[in-house]
Amino acid sequence: MARPTPPPMQAEALASAGRLLAQARAARDILPVHEAARRAYRPGGRPVEELEDLIRAQRDRARAKLTRPAA
Repeated sequence: MARPTPPPMQAEALASAGRLLAQARAARDILPVHEAARRAYRPGGRPVEELEDLIRAQRDRARAKLTRPAA
């Protein structure tokens, strides 16, 4: 079943949020893994080592998408 189309203002907000997230990930991915994890760390949150693993996994998935042949 197809999702309903969001109202124009909501669609614009979602597109804006997507652009912001893409910019933030691009800025993060310029950094070495440990530095990116250190900056993402928040007291009481996930440990830096776990954040490093998550960042590596996200980068690996992004690389895999870039090298996968187009369907």
